[in-house]
Amino acid sequence: MKQILIAITCIVSSTFLYGQNAGEKEKVYSLVKQKRTTEWYKKQADLWGAHLDEHPSDPDAWLNYYTANRMLKIYRKGVSPHQLDSLVEVIADKIPNTFEYHYIAFWNSGLRNLMENVKHLEKAQALGPNRIELHDDLMTYYQVMRDKENIKTVAQNWFASNDISPGLYTWCYNMLQCVEDDAILITVGDNDTYPAWILQEAKGVKPQVSIINASLITYDAYREKYFKELGIPPYDIDTSAHKNWNEISSALIQHIKKHTTRPFYFAISAQKHLYDSFESDVYNVGMAYKWTDSKFDNIAVIKKNYEKYMLLDYLKVDLSNDISQGVVDGSNSNYLMSFVTLYHHYKESEDPEAVRLKSLILGIAKRTDQLKEITELL
Repeated sequence: MKQILIAITCIVSSTFLYGQNAGEKEKVYSLVKQKRTTEWYKKQADLWGAHLDEHPSDPDAWLNYYTANRMLKIYRKGVSPHQLDSLVEVIADKIPNTFEYHYIAFWNSGLRNLMENVKHLEKAQALGPNRIELHDDLMTYYQVMRDKENIKTVAQNWFASNDISPGLYTWCYNMLQCVEDDAILITVGDNDTYPAWILQEAKGVKPQVSIINASLITYDAYREKYFKELGIPPYDIDTSAHKNWNEISSALIQHIKKHTTRPFYFAISAQKHLYDSFESDVYNVGMAYKWTDSKFDNIAVIKKNYEKYMLLDYLKVDLSNDISQGVVDGSNSNYLMSFVTLYHHYKESEDPEAVRLKSLILGIAKRTDQLKEITELL
């Protein structure tokens, strides 16, 4: 194992590792499921690597080791995409024909050469048809193919598995409640996209809303199919002509906006660059931003959504033992902008709801280490 690590350019270098025997091995989840520090990922990579020295054929250990290193790559803590590719080659040699190898191989490739790498997804599904880890990859693949029957099947199975935190479902439910029934909604990440898709397909929540993930829409095959479905003309400019992802996604948003008459929204979590060029026509309505060239009273809409449509009890008291609570707390910080705005409206109109809303705001701020800043805003 030590020789293997040298051969792949020391994926976990000695410059940031804990002692080999320090701490205990733990299950390593993606950062979209569980909030951990980079130091924790470094330690787990070390511990699982030490375990693999003695048990090089342990599939679960390889999955945890790869996941820890993948998270370090995302955080830019000493692991490169090339090193992950090299690690997958090592895993192919050590545990071929296992669910874990084929799952890791597909996860590592992402949408690169999708039609070539989907064989790994298919083999992983055959070897572990009920493995929870497959749900997001299957959902992404079927979304790209616009295979609506399988999208619904995966959504129903995923919901039944209880894999996603109820807090994230509620967050996405509230986001969907803030947009019109026939809207186009731009989302940006795993946790504002997958739970929303599942709510639509498994629970019938706002099924006519077209959810477009700003990253996925940059993938040519998906964009071509979905644009045709939405009645949007093809984007004729070669995306390679753009400098970076920000420029590509911003250009595609402009193209969609130009060629649709449907209500047009962004998730409250959306990066500002997506609407920066027309920010003056974007209005906060609670858990989403609405683009329109007609001015309206958005505070009245925030009030309506807050009082009539949002589910908020989960923000008042935590009654679950949820490994995703840190992730949920981070997502909940997106409530603060609209809630602070609404609080001042209630306060100025001497509405007693101001007291209750202030308590809610301070609770969110405390859990997200923003108490000082939010207290000053209040």
